[in-house]
Amino acid sequence: MPAMLPTLKGQKINLRRVHKSDAESIYRYARDNEISRYTFLPNPYRIDDAYRFISTTHAALRAKKAFIFGIEHKQEKKIIGMISLEQVNFQHLLAEAGYWLGKQFWGQGIAKEALQLLLNFGFKQLKLNRIYARVMHPNTASCRLLERTGFRKEGVMRKAVWRDGLWLDLIWYAILKDEFKEFMKRNR
Repeated sequence: MPAMLPTLKGQKINLRRVHKSDAESIYRYARDNEISRYTFLPNPYRIDDAYRFISTTHAALRAKKAFIFGIEHKQEKKIIGMISLEQVNFQHLLAEAGYWLGKQFWGQGIAKEALQLLLNFGFKQLKLNRIYARVMHPNTASCRLLERTGFRKEGVMRKAVWRDGLWLDLIWYAILKDEFKEFMKRNR
C-alpha cells in the first residue's frame, strides 16, 4: 500500500494530490450547480469548502481511509475535477469510487481516462478486489461512464437521497478486479 499518494499519469490528465494552492481551481468548477446537482458537494460551494476539503483529503490519506486525487489537466496545469477511492476496506478489499469533472471538460474522454487510472491504482497498487460506485438517478451520463469503463449495474436503492425537494434513487454499480483485467484486454 502506498505511503504517499502517487501521481498517476494519463494522456490528457494526471491524477495527483491536491494542495492549498489548488483551492481556487476546485472552487471554480465545484460551485457550478450542474456539478453539485448529482454529487454530495455542498451547494452553494464556497472557497472555504475547497480549503476544508483539501485538509480532509490529507487526513483521510494519513488514516488510509480514502485516496483522493485531483484531476489535473496536462495543458492547463489546473485541477479540473476530483476522483477518489473512499470507504476503503482493506479487510474485504473494497472501496467506493466517486468523481466529478468541471462542465467545460465534459464529453472529451477525460472522466473515462481518470476512472481507468483510478481503477488501475485501486486494483494493482491497493490490491483491492471490488470497487463500487453510486449514481443519483437521473444522472445518465455517469451511468454511461461507469458502463463504458466495465462496471456492472447491481441494483437500485429507491428514493435514497433527498435533493432539491425531490427523492432520488441511487443506482449501484461495481467492478471486480478480474472483470477490470478482462475489460482492459478487450479495449486496448
